[in-house]
Amino acid sequence: MNVALFIASFLFVRAQCAKILGVFAAPGYSQFILGEVLMTELAKRGHQITVISPYRPKDEPPNYKTILTKEVIGDTNGDDSLWNLESQSLFKNIMSTYDYENGITEKTLQNKEVQELLQSNEHFDLVIVEQFFNDALKGFSAHFKAPLVLFSSMGLTEWNREYMGVPMLPSMNAVSYTQYTNRMTFFQRIRNLYGTIFDYLYRRYFFYPVQRKFLAQYFPSSLDFDKILYNASLMLLNSHVTTSENTLLPYNMVEIGGFHVINKPLDKEIQTFLDGATDGAILFSLGSNLHSSDLSQDTRNAIFQVFAKLKQKILWKFETDLPDKPKNLFIAKWLKQRDILAHPNVKLFITHGGLLSTEEAIFNGVPMVGIPVFADQKMNMARAKSNGVASVVSFSKLSEETLFEAVNETLKNPSYRNNAKRLSSMIKDRPIQPLELAMYWIEYTMRHSGMTFKPSSLYLYWFEMYMVDIACFLLINSLVVFLVIFGLMRICKSKKSDKQKKQ
Repeated sequence: MNVALFIASFLFVRAQCAKILGVFAAPGYSQFILGEVLMTELAKRGHQITVISPYRPKDEPPNYKTILTKEVIGDTNGDDSLWNLESQSLFKNIMSTYDYENGITEKTLQNKEVQELLQSNEHFDLVIVEQFFNDALKGFSAHFKAPLVLFSSMGLTEWNREYMGVPMLPSMNAVSYTQYTNRMTFFQRIRNLYGTIFDYLYRRYFFYPVQRKFLAQYFPSSLDFDKILYNASLMLLNSHVTTSENTLLPYNMVEIGGFHVINKPLDKEIQTFLDGATDGAILFSLGSNLHSSDLSQDTRNAIFQVFAKLKQKILWKFETDLPDKPKNLFIAKWLKQRDILAHPNVKLFITHGGLLSTEEAIFNGVPMVGIPVFADQKMNMARAKSNGVASVVSFSKLSEETLFEAVNETLKNPSYRNNAKRLSSMIKDRPIQPLELAMYWIEYTMRHSGMTFKPSSLYLYWFEMYMVDIACFLLINSLVVFLVIFGLMRICKSKKSDKQKKQ
């Protein structure tokens, strides 16, 4: 009894005082927000935290150390090329993303402090890596001989499901760069099949070889890329059925969508502005990667014309000064989006459709007008539209007429707000808060020394998983049987013909 109590106490203390390495290398600030909430909560629980990231928390706890990789930030913020992705083909979008993220991975590993960490005698009890086109970074887990937890800033997609053994079914799993939900038409399924096959082949034969090279080049120990690829004990998904779609998940994939929505008091100036919005207020933000100030003058003028027609007050995340702005417009280079959406006077959110923005709008029961541009934004808005909480305007068709029509429809049709309130009630009504759930599973992984629940799909080749080998076997056997029967029939016919000739 005393031995059992000692072991239990030891495991408890170990989980409470662990050394954890977090790798959140993505240059997008919105993705850092998620990592910051997750890792600072672990620090509050007494763990010693080291985080590799291009950003540092504003209130960094004493037991939280940041290894800054600022060199990756310049590769995304305000990048004009991101606007062009909206009009590019599905295949071009897939290639651009993999190629771009290869550069982010290499710059992260080249960082002087990162290399010093790899060359040190440091040890960690757990490694948490954001799963985002950076598979070589899983090498930190193998190098430090620590269990691996993956975190995905989105839900289940073709970008993360493979690593936990979840099959990709083109008939019901839409590729992220499409504007489809998982209920596709016949022709949508054809295009989705092409996208699925292309994504798989490009990842395996062009992306993985580069990541494999990074693993060999930048890690001092010899690591097996194929082993680290599928070595995670757990994956945390930033998703919920209200923002993603109902899907089948294995035991070691846990949804924690909305965990970052922790509302705080607004700045006095914005609080006063919103309190005075007796006719309601509208928030307009295109996220952290896209800058409204990069919009063409014609597009800006069209947006101004729409704002001038509205009686609501408007807050717009805009990165430069606007001397001739309408009177009902408040602009700022950065807005505390989560807190603004929680204000009762906010009636509409005009958004690019990023998953964080979508989650925050649904959490606070605010309907949306989506202007998706790249990555998963089109899919997020397609799902929001199918749930009746958003109108969608294609960026390529953005004009005064299309934007005003969408804003007017979403504001005046009560179904949008009613649906948003319904989903808000659902995402808040959970048996355990998502951040607490994330903490439980992370510490569970440490308590059980990196448990693994690998499904049988991870041990199958793709042709076995999709039963292509069986289909080929049956086809060949059917063909053989057909040929045998056909041959026998010809022999019988030939003998019959010979017999008739003899008569």
